[in-house]
Amino acid sequence: MSRDHQPDRPQVKYPFEIDGRWVLRYHIPYTVEHDGHTHRIVATIFAEPSVHGRIQVNRDGRFVAEYDDLVPGSPVEIAGDVWRVTEVEYRTHVVLERAPEETKEEAGE
Repeated sequence: MSRDHQPDRPQVKYPFEIDGRWVLRYHIPYTVEHDGHTHRIVATIFAEPSVHGRIQVNRDGRFVAEYDDLVPGSPVEIAGDVWRVTEVEYRTHVVLERAPEETKEEAGE
């Protein structure tokens, strides 16, 4: 087994979607490779004052973003892509889906 292989941590090529959705399990660090960089994403979910999530993003070992107070509809940027939170389940997962890209026609231009 190579030194880089860590079976206890999900390691995937970015983006990792199933049916257009990316499920980030509670407190499981995801390591994704994208454009020659290593990104580490961790989702945390809180119950108080109401159920909400937090996603922390590191790139090449450096902190780059933290998104807090996440509820359905909240936008998140990971590796240059915008995602939208669709579900937050306490101590289980945060579900992301790609945010639709607005075209000039849709924007009324």
